[in-house]
Amino acid sequence: MPSDDKTNPHWAMTATGKFHRLLITDPEKLGLNGASGIFVLWHGGLKPKWIFVDKSRDLGHDLDAYLDDEDVMRYESRGGVFVSWAMIRPEYQDGVLKYLLETMDTLIDNPKPPGKDVTALPVMAPGEVAKG
Repeated sequence: MPSDDKTNPHWAMTATGKFHRLLITDPEKLGLNGASGIFVLWHGGLKPKWIFVDKSRDLGHDLDAYLDDEDVMRYESRGGVFVSWAMIRPEYQDGVLKYLLETMDTLIDNPKPPGKDVTALPVMAPGEVAKG
C-alpha cells in the first residue's frame, strides 16, 4: 500500500466544521460516555503541535479526565487545547494508534503504545486533506 494511501477515519468536528476545544467540550452531551475510539489532543496558536494520541474504551470519561491533567492543560495558554476523535472499531484501534504514534511528533509520549507485532494502519490525521 503506498504511503499516501490513507483511510479517512472521519475525525469529529463541531456542527460549524471546526475542531472541538477541549475546555468547552461536553462529552456527555456529545454521547461519548461509553463510546470507544481513538482521540487526538493538540494545541493551536502560532506553532500548533500534537500533544497526545491514544485509544479509549470510554471517550467521555477519558476526555473529562484530561481537563484535570496538568500536563495537557498547560498548553491551553498556547492557543487552546483542541480534541478530535474517531469511532474506530476496537479490532483496528491498535493499528491506527500505532500509525499515528509513528507519524505524529507528540509532546507527551503514550505510556502504553501498541506492541511491535501490531501492523500500522495508515489514516489521515485531524485536519489532513486527502491528496488527489
